[in-house]
Amino acid sequence: MQERPFYAIMILVLGILTPGFSAEVTDTTGTQWFPYVEWAFQNPSWQGSAFDVEARATFVHQVSGATLTTEMFYQGQTQWTLRFAGTRTGLWTFTTSSTDPDLSGLTGKLTIHPNINPGAHGFLQGFGGKWGWQGTGEVFVPQLVMWDYLVGSNSPAVFYGQPQLIDSKIREFIHGHGFTGFHVSVIGGRWFDMDAASDRVDEAKTEPDPRTFEALELLITQTYLAGGMVHIWLWGDHQRGQTCRSLEGGMGGPIDLRLQRYIAARLGPVPGWSMGYGFDLDEWVTAEKLGQWHDSMHQHLGWPHLLGGRPAGPNRGLDHTADAQWNQALDYSSYEHHQPSYEVYVAALQARPEMPVLSEDRFRIRTSPYPEKDYSEDRTRRGLYASTLAGGVGNIWGIDPALSPGGVFRNKSQIKTYATFFFDKGRFLPDMVRANLLSPDRKSTVLLSPGTRSLVLYQEDTSTLNVDLSAGSGFCAGVAVNTRKAYEEIDLGQLPSRSQTLTLPETSDWVIALTPFSP
Repeated sequence: MQERPFYAIMILVLGILTPGFSAEVTDTTGTQWFPYVEWAFQNPSWQGSAFDVEARATFVHQVSGATLTTEMFYQGQTQWTLRFAGTRTGLWTFTTSSTDPDLSGLTGKLTIHPNINPGAHGFLQGFGGKWGWQGTGEVFVPQLVMWDYLVGSNSPAVFYGQPQLIDSKIREFIHGHGFTGFHVSVIGGRWFDMDAASDRVDEAKTEPDPRTFEALELLITQTYLAGGMVHIWLWGDHQRGQTCRSLEGGMGGPIDLRLQRYIAARLGPVPGWSMGYGFDLDEWVTAEKLGQWHDSMHQHLGWPHLLGGRPAGPNRGLDHTADAQWNQALDYSSYEHHQPSYEVYVAALQARPEMPVLSEDRFRIRTSPYPEKDYSEDRTRRGLYASTLAGGVGNIWGIDPALSPGGVFRNKSQIKTYATFFFDKGRFLPDMVRANLLSPDRKSTVLLSPGTRSLVLYQEDTSTLNVDLSAGSGFCAGVAVNTRKAYEEIDLGQLPSRSQTLTLPETSDWVIALTPFSP
């Protein structure tokens, strides 16, 4: 991923409004997508649990008439906060409604200006089977690195109020390695108590801990500003006590719904994150219940976020039928693959071609009793290319810090070569499709962009690569990159429109870019 400048995290707080004050905030401005805008409202007369006080704000875009509804969240003491992220430029107005009179009937307006950052984008979005960014239409492959391996824990307390720590991990793993973001493992009980000794859910804890959200906001926002994303596991495994089934009232009960509303109100306007329900879901939740959670979240989320949950398989083989059915009601398709091949990635995309795909097991380099699941650094590198050449399946990667301090990959220059080739150079495109017939080599994999007539070809353990360009006309430019080395382009010159053999300097794993395939 191309390094982008760091920005100060700016949240525009437009006003602190006292009860009974019919506020209309005028002459206030924001910028499209980010930073989000905040209003703070005082409500000293609330009763019961402050987290159950519901207050909604409906925003209307004055030119298009588009509406967006979001909710306030309890900030502490007597303060409720309303957040808004402008998805369209121009004038927006809002009106609040609530059974609490101090939070009802408030009005405001603001003007959203274009974002001056040329790389600014909005929320994560699916472009058919590809992951991408709202606003720019840019697509990418989520190659995520395990956050808990990098900081030594999955507790938000480790990075709470630690922007320098987060920046150091961004520099190392996004800019240095080339990963596209982070995977935050099980939050579980720490949604309710950031300082809990483990992620097990304590039934006695019933109200969200705002500090957990502050930590996640910091991580998500800094990662987003660096061009990356964060994928969060809401829960974990019920056998380990990490799920909402251990809450008072259980799954879908009042405490669970309270948390859902708080997540939606507080994190909804924050771009740059997606969420999985947990893992080993087949052991403790049904597809129907998972769909109900998905629908409930989107009823409260004012902005688009991709929500999903990993089914039981398929661990091996190409048949994704049952697991694709599980994913039908969700925003992305998730699978538990064990060491997936290119063919498995293709099958996952074909099972539901309209949905982006995340292979949502964690592909770890470690010493464990599960060698059939675990990875080496060479397998990791090859997995990056296989998942991308298949069409763009996301993955979660990690190396146990006991094997490499700080979770730093020893072959990080090779991972960076992958990221530079596809994303820094803009070679992974929204319209790319598999086109393996353009190479007679059975072991070659090919992506074709019909719009730009550009090709990407990949083959392992070879010193030659055959390609059929006879359907084109004129010449195309070609570069080859040795994926086992730091990034270096080898100029293949101008290639004529015919079937031909490309000779490479040595036997290795090679990726080749040809553009344009025809003038």
